[in-house]
Amino acid sequence: MEITRVRALAALLAAGAVAGIAGRAVALGGAEADADVIHACRHPNGGWVRVVTAEGSCRPREQALSWNVQGPKGDPGPEGPPGPKGDPGAGLTSLSDLEGVACTPDGGGAGSVELDFAGDDTVLFRCVAAGEPPPEPASKLVLNEVDYDQPGTDADAFVEIRNVGDVPAELEDIALVFVDGADSAEYAREEVSGTLEAGAHLVVAADAQNGSPDGVALLDANAGTLLDALSYEGAITDAIIGPDTFSLVEGTALPASVADSNAVDGSLSRIPDGRDTDDASSDWAFTTSRTPGAANVLTPGG
Repeated sequence: MEITRVRALAALLAAGAVAGIAGRAVALGGAEADADVIHACRHPNGGWVRVVTAEGSCRPREQALSWNVQGPKGDPGPEGPPGPKGDPGAGLTSLSDLEGVACTPDGGGAGSVELDFAGDDTVLFRCVAAGEPPPEPASKLVLNEVDYDQPGTDADAFVEIRNVGDVPAELEDIALVFVDGADSAEYAREEVSGTLEAGAHLVVAADAQNGSPDGVALLDANAGTLLDALSYEGAITDAIIGPDTFSLVEGTALPASVADSNAVDGSLSRIPDGRDTDDASSDWAFTTSRTPGAANVLTPGG
């Protein structure tokens, strides 16, 4: 009866070890086995196997056996077929999504996109090199509205200046210069003064000529530089202002048909207010809404 029990127990242990049932094999004596290697002893008669706690625990006639609880990681199998295509991403939903997109500056290297919204539908894209400090805020003066012709007797004519920059503009040495297209010579000048806040408008009462063509220039008299200009009812490309000669045409000349009216009240205006793409035909329009000192509004007519 005792031999039968031992054989039954040995067979049970052998079956459990071979099938890998015990992650932590236990010897007949009850001691915990090695966590990584299973040790066992095979009896020479009958093939009985008993699990032991450590290597070297077998009796003289027994055969020592051992095997790893887990073998080494095998080589990766072949790549499987591609999965189904995923849903498309949201993509770009507004211009502001382009802010910070990676780009390559003219000088090479890494950079990121910066946006400057100059008007309702005008955006300046800049590729700024990594580590380059952002540009310092600056003022920028432009001619914004010109009313040089009125129904009946000319009255209440004006030129409006706007600061489209980010900081206040000092107006010392700033002048409006009026040019006669007949000889391209300066015929009048209006000095301005004070400070113009960012985004603000300055209205200068001035009766500009309504010839074909004529023009007005915004001049930094101290530096002798042309800040902005408008040539209307034709192109003036050789205006003589002081000792210098300037073109009063920015980009594509304003068509002669886009002009102030002596039949309908209105003005030549930057549309939208303050828009300056350096292209006169794109920036300027005739509107029947005069807005001295306020934002320009496009009301076609005339």
